[in-house]
Amino acid sequence: MSKADPIAEDAALAERAQAGDRAAFAELARRYRPALVALAFDRTRSFDDAHDLAQEALARAWQHRAALRDPALFPAWLRSIAANLCASWARKPVPLPLGDESADDADVVRAAIARHEQREIARALQNLPTANRLALLMHVWDGVSYERIAAFLGVPVTTIEGRIFRARQALRRSALVGVTSLGRRIEKES
Repeated sequence: MSKADPIAEDAALAERAQAGDRAAFAELARRYRPALVALAFDRTRSFDDAHDLAQEALARAWQHRAALRDPALFPAWLRSIAANLCASWARKPVPLPLGDESADDADVVRAAIARHEQREIARALQNLPTANRLALLMHVWDGVSYERIAAFLGVPVTTIEGRIFRARQALRRSALVGVTSLGRRIEKES
């Protein structure tokens, strides 16, 4: 029994979506939303903005589906829509956050700890080469297959395998360094 080619399946869905088949487009959206969110998160460092940008990319893809010249290139076309939206997002002015005076001390402490953990994770990810970070985010985010990541990024599957392997190795080393430095800080304070 031969294994179905997921990229060929996606191309067939894209062709049907171009003809107005909403169910075909919904399936493509389900398959590629995690990759879009990972791409947007890599650019914005905000989970909320990443989800919003992914949704906007899908809405624009549906709206402009007639502009897709080759259904086999749907993943790359979708990626370019998302990348352009992220670039526009980056040019927008950032509003200043307003303090929440109704929050109690425990909420403020929990929020501060959560922000610190997010910054540490973001810092470790930021130290990865962009290509490795993006492939890892796509795969880990929602289990996007190596084949779909490769199609989305326009590279061979073996390249994706290598990028994810190297990203995981670097994060393991980074975690070890973090644990070691934390241990040194605790020793100093004792």
